[in-house]
Amino acid sequence: METVSNILFHAHSGLRYLVLLAGLLSFSYSLVAALRGRPWNGVGRWLLLLFVALLDLQILLGIALAIFGVFYPMLWGHIVMMVLAAAAAHVASVVNKRRPRERRSHMTAALGAAGALILIVGGITAIGRSVV
Repeated sequence: METVSNILFHAHSGLRYLVLLAGLLSFSYSLVAALRGRPWNGVGRWLLLLFVALLDLQILLGIALAIFGVFYPMLWGHIVMMVLAAAAAHVASVVNKRRPRERRSHMTAALGAAGALILIVGGITAIGRSVV
């Protein structure tokens, strides 16, 4: 069991860099597109969905770690921040998906990604880890 926990821990720790990169790409692209007045497009949608998917995978790995006994009280702040981050990213994605095509917006994606990234950084630092 210790080997499984170790593999999960390293996967969870390493995946954070992909999550942060995807979040930064989604935020940057969407913010620039919104400021330039571009209509919602496939690239913005794809980047936001990639960010959401990686964030979901990260949460699943975190849940698996908790199931395998890697849990300590300081993790509560981390868990709460990460669930809120996932919620922010999902809300931005769902809002744009449910709106009529002409009302979908890069600004919604940028705000969702920015909120999620802020919460992710807070969650990482809540357990005393470095973001980079």
